[in-house]
Amino acid sequence: MNPKCSHRTFVEQYPGVTEKYQRRTPVQRRQLQEILGLVASTVGSRQCASMGIDISPSTALRIVRGIHYEIDYSSYRHLCIDDFATRKGREYRTLIIDADTHLPLEIVPSRDKADVAKALRKYKHAAIISRDRSSSYAGAIKLARPKAKQIADKFHLVKNCGEHLDKQLRVSMPAIMSELSPSLDRPVRSGALQEDMYKPPTSHDIALFAEIHRLKAAGMSNGSIGKNLGIDAKTVAKYLSMDKPRGRKITASKCVGRYIDIIQEGITSGLGYTAIRDKIVASGGYVDYGVLCDGMKKVFPEYHPKQGYGNKTTSPLAVAQKERTLARQLLGSNKMKIYVANPSFGVKKDTGECTRERVRADMLIDKSGILQDLRQACTSFQDAMSGGKPDELNAWIKKYSVSQYQHIASFARELNKDISAIKNAIRYNISNGPMEGCNNKVKAVKRSMYGRAQDDLLLIKIILYSRIHVHEN
Repeated sequence: MNPKCSHRTFVEQYPGVTEKYQRRTPVQRRQLQEILGLVASTVGSRQCASMGIDISPSTALRIVRGIHYEIDYSSYRHLCIDDFATRKGREYRTLIIDADTHLPLEIVPSRDKADVAKALRKYKHAAIISRDRSSSYAGAIKLARPKAKQIADKFHLVKNCGEHLDKQLRVSMPAIMSELSPSLDRPVRSGALQEDMYKPPTSHDIALFAEIHRLKAAGMSNGSIGKNLGIDAKTVAKYLSMDKPRGRKITASKCVGRYIDIIQEGITSGLGYTAIRDKIVASGGYVDYGVLCDGMKKVFPEYHPKQGYGNKTTSPLAVAQKERTLARQLLGSNKMKIYVANPSFGVKKDTGECTRERVRADMLIDKSGILQDLRQACTSFQDAMSGGKPDELNAWIKKYSVSQYQHIASFARELNKDISAIKNAIRYNISNGPMEGCNNKVKAVKRSMYGRAQDDLLLIKIILYSRIHVHEN
């Protein structure tokens, strides 16, 4: 060092402009953190390059990791907890959010009872904690914050009720079908079932049939007969299986063969397509009008009825048979559970108009005592959960714990194991709804990180993403 040198180095830090050991100003660093925290590192690197700031994806991650949030654990009184998958079916984490602001607070590295309890001990003033029906979370809250009030989420309770209803419907379906048999069963169908139909044999078919049988009677094998006649051995076997010559098989809808006796009788009587279809329906069958027309044109090409497709009419018998078919299909579908559990499903909110399927479902429920009982069980439970009176839940449990429907009774008895948290769900206007929305954000952020979603980095990105959306709302 030369003390006579007149040059001097500026070593003081100017507040707000420069910082020690930094290559960026605080303003630029905060701007980069806001941008890079909301996108993937590779995307952020390209966006910064378009602004004249050249950084690599790894540098982008380091900038985001430089964001620090201090959590005042003593200031949170209402919490929500739920799990999410980092690797579905293998690895899970637990997310803790503030039930009042809906902002994420912490990610617990597992959903085990001990780890969740360790995290909850830091929230010393948490008075209410909302959760799903997980026994692991219930035990963790009781272990860490025994004086806190637990809330079992209403959505999961109603979902559990629907799951037990679905099981009960499967068990009771034979009895329900027996109740509804007068409305659903078809009358016994008359006439023989003829699936395969053939055209009249030609002279070539008759001659080939006779020659193959003659050679076979002479002791020749199928292969030798085929070589002698220039046909395949399978064709030889087909002709040998016939008891008389016949023409080519008619490829038509099976419904034509199924009701061939009725169709032939109708043709003899000079009936048209519509009248023949009405006779099929009257016998207890059902066939679409267009399918019947196409099939008859293939089987009976020479028949030309006066009534054409344009003069088709819909008979009451056909309509009634179609309704019975649709009712059976609805009864065997998963949608029946929704109509039983939710009386307002299928009703337009603006006009109050019901869909056809809704009307059909109500018809089935009105004619079945079992379906009426199951609907009453579900709707009364929903009313008890939304009525704000925990005593109504006690009455519901007492009534249905001894129900003849085993799965409904099992659900009612299970509620007693978590009765305190369920009653708190009725008393307090706090649920896990915000947590479900936050979990969707977690999944979106996690997927954008392309496998680099360590817990600390994921939490930073979730907090940034959530704070922006909270301010927008």
